[in-house]
Amino acid sequence: MSKKKRQASPDTQAAPPTRKPVTVPAPTPTLAAKPQPVAPLPPKPADPNELIRFDRRTNWTLGIIVGLFLLMVLGKLHFVSLPAWNTLVPDGSPVNRGLVSGTAKTIRMDDYAVGAPWIISNINRGYPIENEGIGGLKSAMLTVPAKHIVSFFKPHNWGFFVLDAERGYAWMYDLCIPLLLIGSFLFFMMITRNQYFLSLTGAIALLLSSGTVWWTFIPASMIGYCGLTAVTAVYLLRERKPLRIVLLAFGLVYLCIAYLLQLYPPYQVPMSYLYILVLGGFLYNERKRFFPINAWVLKAGLLAVAVAVFGAVVYLFYNDVKETIQAASSTVYPGQRSESGGSGFIANWFSEYYSWVTNYQSYPKGWLNICEMSHYLTFAPVILPLTVVLFIQRKRIDWMLAGAALFTIALAIYVEYGWPKWLAEKTLVSMAPSRRAQIPLGVGSILLTVIYLSAVRDYVKQVPAWVNVAAVAAILGFMIYTAWVNVNDSEGIITSSQTFLPVLFFTAMNALLLFTIQSKYRIALFCTGLILFLLPNLGANPLSKGLTPITDHLLYRAVRPLVEQNPDARWIVNGSQYVTYLVTATGAKQITGVKYLPERKQIFKVLDPTMKRDSAYNRYAHVTFQTYINPQQPDTTILAQQFEDGYIIAGDPCSPKFKKLNVKYMLYDHAPQIPYEVRCMKKAVELGSMTIYERVD
Repeated sequence: MSKKKRQASPDTQAAPPTRKPVTVPAPTPTLAAKPQPVAPLPPKPADPNELIRFDRRTNWTLGIIVGLFLLMVLGKLHFVSLPAWNTLVPDGSPVNRGLVSGTAKTIRMDDYAVGAPWIISNINRGYPIENEGIGGLKSAMLTVPAKHIVSFFKPHNWGFFVLDAERGYAWMYDLCIPLLLIGSFLFFMMITRNQYFLSLTGAIALLLSSGTVWWTFIPASMIGYCGLTAVTAVYLLRERKPLRIVLLAFGLVYLCIAYLLQLYPPYQVPMSYLYILVLGGFLYNERKRFFPINAWVLKAGLLAVAVAVFGAVVYLFYNDVKETIQAASSTVYPGQRSESGGSGFIANWFSEYYSWVTNYQSYPKGWLNICEMSHYLTFAPVILPLTVVLFIQRKRIDWMLAGAALFTIALAIYVEYGWPKWLAEKTLVSMAPSRRAQIPLGVGSILLTVIYLSAVRDYVKQVPAWVNVAAVAAILGFMIYTAWVNVNDSEGIITSSQTFLPVLFFTAMNALLLFTIQSKYRIALFCTGLILFLLPNLGANPLSKGLTPITDHLLYRAVRPLVEQNPDARWIVNGSQYVTYLVTATGAKQITGVKYLPERKQIFKVLDPTMKRDSAYNRYAHVTFQTYINPQQPDTTILAQQFEDGYIIAGDPCSPKFKKLNVKYMLYDHAPQIPYEVRCMKKAVELGSMTIYERVD
């Protein structure tokens, strides 16, 4: 074979090597591998410098409170006993007109018979700052919504200026509930280091206590403002960002002014001391977190600016009402209240333990009424000695707990025994009569309880079993004593057998306060028991809707057109005081009715030119009229005091004095005694037994 390479033809070119097919073995079936569990992320550690933890739970709570409030307002729902008008002055309408649920309580006369007619009167007259139907001078500015720049500091009145009258009324009375719940909840969250259930329970207990609900939530706004003011002050101390410092500084001053404009010193003065003591104790306990104060020059400067700006508005308000305030302070009743305490509770300090036994219509006569006798549950007699033991055992003082305890002791002494006169006057506590001071004292008892439970949450002191037995026996003995006090003080309304369950229940509740007994669910059990006991107070007030018991009333609809036709004419009601209240609501310039102050400059200058009977009418009063004709002195007018808060005007309906006063209409709720007394009038409207006469001479 030649070594020379031979050229291959295409036909003879070698074929590519053949590859054997690769056989892929079928996969062997295996069990699916289980996913390995992933360990959950550890919870985010609590920030030791965090004041209030606005987590999902807290935000939902605040949202629900605000949402329910808005739903109530949109639905025109409120808790005032306006449906009582359906039976007090029946006009043939259904007795449940305006009533959604519950029962109207006639005891809350200041709300449905005085407050509501005053408010509707000022609405009908266009929100003036002077309204003769309410009282002399500028009474309207102090008592009802009025068009004035100071309304900016009165959130309760905002609804009237942006909503219709009925929703504005609902806003006014409903706002106090979210104020209390939000203000107290945030305050408790701050001072208990975010103990959610304890904080929420404390807020609910303040809301549902008898001293709050039976006064139609009047104390609620003040409690709420105190809590919000304290929280804002603490956040201002901690804040570093300039914009937030501005908002907090102005917010703090705003809240202080809004609180002051509640204008009820008997509650405000003691309550201010309570929150100052508790807040001061909190800041001292946590002084390392707040002091030295960051950016203190900026904060002090902004507070000064806020005080100056808002102070200018308040100064204008004060100038407008200065004469009115001086006149109110100079009245015979209520005048300038100045007491040194010592008259005690209307009921007794422990009557709330047995509040399930009494009710709206069944209570001891010596306790006056369900409102006056109501206050708050107190656990102070057990907490106070335990607090001393706690401080000794821990060898340190919780200054916040000490502040709440000091307030409770001091005010309890004021109520039961009194203070030296100089001390009561210097501290201004003299402005709080004993029976009014029991409300802030009760608020202090709730704060004391919450603070104490927070302090002993994780603390247990091991003691011999006999010590706990002795402690529980002492608590049982205390509860038996409270039962004895109430049985003897209740004029037979409360019997010994009725005290059995309350004694057992509150013995158990007080025993939960013993930090010598280890209990994993101490706070949960106590909070549950407290809320369950207070829940029946939800029925204290009715759920009402709108203003129809007044504005749809036959008498109101008969009088209102006459007032619109002749708004400057004056009215007198000859008869029932309840009829006078309805006439007030129409916006009439009525001489009778309820007067915050007497109208000296015009009305009594004519009726009593020498001021001989000044002591009879110089008061907050319910004013009625009756016919008195003296043939020897035909123009005689008698002004006679009937009650501490009431006087009567008696005279000839056709007297020249009433003509001079432009008394155009006289409403009789009965037939005139003799035709002579209506000789100067003609019938304008007849409403069954009632007749409206118009003066024609």
